[in-house]
Amino acid sequence: WQDWTAETEQTLGDPDDFVRWATANGKLAPRPQDVSKMLRRQVTAALRSVKRYDEDGAFEYRALQSVTLFDDGTSRKQYFDTDTGGTQNLRQKSTKQRRDAIANHVYRAHCDVERMNKMFPKESQLNFFADFSDDIAEKRAADLIARDAKGDAA
Repeated sequence: WQDWTAETEQTLGDPDDFVRWATANGKLAPRPQDVSKMLRRQVTAALRSVKRYDEDGAFEYRALQSVTLFDDGTSRKQYFDTDTGGTQNLRQKSTKQRRDAIANHVYRAHCDVERMNKMFPKESQLNFFADFSDDIAEKRAADLIARDAKGDAA
């Protein structure tokens, strides 16, 4: 990436542009892949994308939940149905693991903003609001609008 930005003198880049440059210049080639790992990534992406709609609450939710379990130092991701699967312990673990992942993303974003503010002190300082209550309300409203639009179309 640094070679590409130096050669093209770009300070902002699209990964597609980088890939074209890097493959044309022999700096990037596909790595050999284990087919089963490739298929596993496709399956887990598909499992995460399955959604259902809660009529009473008027929101969409993930139909399948995942939980990472550890056995003899080896982690294994397991999936269960949100409505019918898992035990109370697995549902709690899944919820905690998901919250921990979100907290990690929020922390990284906060650190990124802190660094950008440090590097550009004379510019307007960026804000990172960690309270997501408004975002949740907006997304819930969007779910309601989408549900109403589907009802109107029917």
